[in-house]
Amino acid sequence: MKKINFTFFLFILFASLRFSAFAQFPGSNDTIECMHAVGLATSEDKPLDGAIITVFQGNEVIEWSETTSNPKHDHHFNFNLLGNSYYTIQVSKPGYVTRSIGINTKLPDDFIINDDNPKTTFDFEVDVFKAKPGVEDEFSDFPIALVKFNEEKRAFEFDSEYTRKIKLKMQH
Repeated sequence: MKKINFTFFLFILFASLRFSAFAQFPGSNDTIECMHAVGLATSEDKPLDGAIITVFQGNEVIEWSETTSNPKHDHHFNFNLLGNSYYTIQVSKPGYVTRSIGINTKLPDDFIINDDNPKTTFDFEVDVFKAKPGVEDEFSDFPIALVKFNEEKRAFEFDSEYTRKIKLKMQH
């Protein structure tokens, strides 16, 4: 009887050590910042003052900022994004057409953010243009670009096929 109790005790001890190890070192990138997104809002090839940058995680607003010519910001905005989520970064300003970029931070299960695979800095620009009175922009509800992880290159990049298709639709 004592042998069974001792074996059971060892099993419980081993199981609790495994579970506590998982709690301290998550096997998922869901709670780890995997991308530092750095953007610039522009219009007519110039930085845009007063643009409101809103970050959505799914459909929930999680952060926002306003671009300024303050020397510390120089019109840039930046946000840290967690792994395995979908974000939309929206650029808006009264009198301008709102634009957004979709960012999918889904990482392969074997890609763990650590010293060998540090958080990525991803730079991009979002160009907005002045709205024309009485003209609806049917593409304002769609991201103008998508960013996702390229497993072959082991890095985040623009989905060039999506961007090409959106640009073609916008020209017609």
